[in-house]
Amino acid sequence: MSPRAARADGPTETGLTVWLALLPAIAVFLPGFLWPLAVVLRNSFWRDVAGKLPEPDFTVASYVTVISDPFYLSVFLNTATVGAAVTLACLVIGYPFAVFLAFFAQRTRSILIWAVYLPLFISVIVRVLGWIVITADSGLINAALLRLGLIDAPLRMLFEVSGMAIGMVHRYLPLMILPLVGALMKIDTSWIAAGRNLGSGSLRAFRTIVIPLSLPGAVAGCQLVFAGAISDYVLPMLMGTTRFRMLAPAIYDEAITNFSWPRAAAMSILLIAAVAGLVLASNAIMRRLAPWTRTL
Repeated sequence: MSPRAARADGPTETGLTVWLALLPAIAVFLPGFLWPLAVVLRNSFWRDVAGKLPEPDFTVASYVTVISDPFYLSVFLNTATVGAAVTLACLVIGYPFAVFLAFFAQRTRSILIWAVYLPLFISVIVRVLGWIVITADSGLINAALLRLGLIDAPLRMLFEVSGMAIGMVHRYLPLMILPLVGALMKIDTSWIAAGRNLGSGSLRAFRTIVIPLSLPGAVAGCQLVFAGAISDYVLPMLMGTTRFRMLAPAIYDEAITNFSWPRAAAMSILLIAAVAGLVLASNAIMRRLAPWTRTL
């Protein structure tokens, strides 16, 4: 066989091998995600009939209602606000812990990483029940603050936005820490030592070397946390309040209580589009503003 023929056959065989390796994932992805998504997209264009099943049609009336009605706009705004606040809190809390895991916890790193993983193995319902006990008027937080004399009356956290946000931070914090640890572990510590040898102090070396090189982990963590927080159903239902509506419970109410499947489908599609747009936009900004991260 000539070298040219060998080169021609090589990529074809490699491509076939890649597709064969992807077959299990495709077999799960197509029926488990794309097919239901296609059904939801189809239903979002059907006609909503009061008191009856939706009629097959092609109309954007549900989308117009969702993006023009002040109630639905407030639901989207509430959800985006909570998602951004939870993401920021997870980043502020998780980044120092990830730095400690990556650079200072050589002996205890495995134990601490398992401590981060363990909450993911526990049902979210169990964790919510624990936070209900902690954030109640007579719970651990209020009891401690009252004993220390920092407050005169219990703080209202349970069934409020503050208590719901605390539960969300606890639920999604591992999704911030793990990508950050992965990015920080890839940083060669000799680069930090070189910066110090060239006259940079510890703070400047951290600011100019560690933070820029850890941006991929931070962006990935923010994407995971924000996407999870804005689509969360359990915590807003069990720890939130009906005075502050979130998107996932609102979608459930439209589909089950109001029996408005097209409107619920339209809200779901807009939520998926917002998450996809956020991921694509953040990746594009990362490639443009931090091109060095492509090689990490």
